[in-house]
Amino acid sequence: MGSLTLTQALAVAVTGPTPPGAIVDTAAATRVALPSMGDSAELLRQERDCCLSLLRLRGSGDVPAALTEFLAALVEATNAARGYLELYGSAEAVRPRWTLTHGCTSEQTDEIRAVTSRGIVSAALASGTSLHVPFAAIDDRFATLASVRNQRLEAVLCVPISGASPGVLYLEGKRGVGPFPDATVALVEELAGHLGPVVGQAAHADRDHADPTRPFRARMRLDGIIGKSPALAAVFAQVEPFVGLDVTMLITGASGTGKTQLARAIHDNSQRRTGPFVELNCAAIPEGLIESELFGAMPGAFPGARRTTGKVEAAEGGTLFLDEIGEVPFAAQGKLLQLLQSRQYYALASTRLVTANIRVIAATNADLTAAIDARRFREDLFYRLSVVAVRMPSLAERRADVPVLIDDLLVRIASEHRLAPVAASPRFRAAMEEREWHGNVRQLRHQIEAALIRAAAEGAAQVELRHLPETRAPADQPPTFHEATRQYQRDLLRRELEAANWDIPTVVERLELSRAHVYSLINQFGIVRK
Repeated sequence: MGSLTLTQALAVAVTGPTPPGAIVDTAAATRVALPSMGDSAELLRQERDCCLSLLRLRGSGDVPAALTEFLAALVEATNAARGYLELYGSAEAVRPRWTLTHGCTSEQTDEIRAVTSRGIVSAALASGTSLHVPFAAIDDRFATLASVRNQRLEAVLCVPISGASPGVLYLEGKRGVGPFPDATVALVEELAGHLGPVVGQAAHADRDHADPTRPFRARMRLDGIIGKSPALAAVFAQVEPFVGLDVTMLITGASGTGKTQLARAIHDNSQRRTGPFVELNCAAIPEGLIESELFGAMPGAFPGARRTTGKVEAAEGGTLFLDEIGEVPFAAQGKLLQLLQSRQYYALASTRLVTANIRVIAATNADLTAAIDARRFREDLFYRLSVVAVRMPSLAERRADVPVLIDDLLVRIASEHRLAPVAASPRFRAAMEEREWHGNVRQLRHQIEAALIRAAAEGAAQVELRHLPETRAPADQPPTFHEATRQYQRDLLRRELEAANWDIPTVVERLELSRAHVYSLINQFGIVRK
């Protein structure tokens, strides 16, 4: 029977499947081959215990207890004096979900937390790489920190944890022993690389519970709308009572928020789901042709006219979706009002009154009340359209949906272009999550599409920041509003970090941002502590 390497064993903990010929359970895991830090059987046993405790996390019903076991085994295996573990439930969390220490008094725990909120951990998280300080008390970067001086810290190893539960793994070496051996650093880095995903799977049930859209998805077909934010759940709650009724609905919201996807979801969950879903972008039709596009035309309606089928007739038995309804010419709005009131209409140049069996859903990114005041839109038509009015939130209101959208779009776009799927790098993901998406989901999709194609063209293993298209103003032109805003954010964050002596909790409180957000901005802006 085959034995597993450390990497294989931990991959099993994350993904589940077992390589052919190998078994991963408490008995078989004793055969796991680990990179030993020494030749003694005792050290090898400690390493194996550490790996086993991490493997047990996956199916643990008590995550804090399993984490405590893991941290104790790691401190023993690395011959460290003390250990500290801080994990967040998600990248958006403001406070740690788990904070554990091993080998510390309450006073020492406070000291370690002071260090983790200042320079040492800040430097590790901002760079995204491990920080191994052989003698912190004489290191110019950290020697001025009171917590470092008070503890006379010597060897310190700080490893950032990424994945579903990001955080930090911090170890202090024993005095007089010297820096951690390279093999120890390699072992801790490999364990930390798997810790986030493993903890994330252990807390999977909690994450599912935290998805407010899940109950609606269980009752309705909403596959075309990606996300799990509270703002999106509020939209689902608003439309659910009306999806099965033939009431007219008006969807408002900024461009690119997904109004068309919501309209299609309403149709897919209605009694008309087996009928056609016909979309008409009113802004794309010339003013003189909007009536024929809607109602069709008979020969003689205008020079060269032939019998044409309008969108209303094409949507018979289904749903007619009128996008950008605010762009319908005022002259045509009266006929549209008649359709909504009586479900009857005349084709151009026809004397036959036709009854339409359709449901109408309209959408707009314009302020229709302002258009009414300007006498560009009929007030009675507005009331007919907005029997039920729903607003699609902007992406700024759905920040929690950005990571989900990134993953879904990468897979979807790769399939559309027949490319091999490529995952997003942590830096790419962080940058995309922090950007302002004024074009909302549509703009996000275009950026990801361009980056994915560039990454595939060069055969990159991941989509990186360099693959994003950059549009910069010429040097002799003033910065755009977006560029000026980002520069202000960079300068403000740098000033607050320096004023707080890189005390991250203080900066978080002053700027009213999440801790993960602050670290992401430090990384994105390339801010380095002087």
